[in-house]
Amino acid sequence: MRAVAPRVVVIGADEGVRIARAARLADHYGIARLPAVDLLIRSQRLPAEGYVVDGAPQLLDRAAGTGGLLPALAFADLVVLLHGAERSGADESCRVLRYYEARGVLAAFPPHAPDGDIVVAIDAALCGRTPGTPERPGRP
Repeated sequence: MRAVAPRVVVIGADEGVRIARAARLADHYGIARLPAVDLLIRSQRLPAEGYVVDGAPQLLDRAAGTGGLLPALAFADLVVLLHGAERSGADESCRVLRYYEARGVLAAFPPHAPDGDIVVAIDAALCGRTPGTPERPGRP
């Protein structure tokens, strides 16, 4: 068991690839996979034992447009961007991705990158975070 449970968001344009990747990462870490749309609709609590949230890039537009990020996005240890459809760079989701890039928690991968490459990035993002880190997500 790990000292801290990862909080990961997987974003990508191809729904099938994104969902499969999120499921494999959740299985690898033994944590829940949560579709981002469920967090928006049900306003469910985020699991303290870690999570992998998967969502389309358009979700960033909607979340940012409401005045803030979803807690799953705001508290993410790593946002995994699976390259897909090209974005214009001017839309709201690109602005939010630049925010994560500036925080150092955005990692972009080709859609079919080996799971091991992403696991290494997640493990590196967890270095230095302790279970008592105040950024622990509470309510969505």
